[in-house]
Amino acid sequence: MEAGARSDTPQLFLTPEVFLVDSRIAVAVLNHLRHQALNRVFGTSREQANVLTAVLLLGAADSAYESGRRITGMRLRAYDAGLGATVFREAALGAAGPSARAVPGFGALVAFALLGRVAAPGLRRAAQRMRAAEGRVRRARIRRYAAERDRLRANAA
Repeated sequence: MEAGARSDTPQLFLTPEVFLVDSRIAVAVLNHLRHQALNRVFGTSREQANVLTAVLLLGAADSAYESGRRITGMRLRAYDAGLGATVFREAALGAAGPSARAVPGFGALVAFALLGRVAAPGLRRAAQRMRAAEGRVRRARIRRYAAERDRLRANAA
C-alpha cells in the first residue's frame, strides 16, 4: 500500500478521542448559542460578544460577592431552611424530568450525592492524616521496642 493512501478498513475511535471530539462540539455549540443570545438581547456583533460576556460575568460576580457579604451576618431560621430544601427539591425534580417524581427517595439520593461531592475531599485528607499518624506511632513503637531489646541484650551479655 502506498504511503498516504487511505485504507478501506474502518478506524476505531478510543473513548478519550470521542470524548474530546464531543466536548469540542458541545463547546462550539454553546459558544454559538451565547453569540446568538447576546445578539438577540443586546444587538451585539460577534466581535463585541466577548467583551459583553466579560462585563456581564464581572457584574454577576460583584453581585454574588455583595449578596454573600450581606447574608453572612443573618441568622438562618428553621422556616428558611425548610423553604430552601423545598425549592432545592423542586429544582432537582424539575431538572431530572417528570419520571424522577416516581423514584422513591430521589431527593435523598441527590442530597447524598451532593453531600458526598462536598465531603469527599475533606474525608480523603482526614484519611491521609490518619494513615500518616498511624505510621508515626508505629515507627515510634518499633524504635522503643528495638531500644528495649538492645538494652536487654546488653544487660544479658
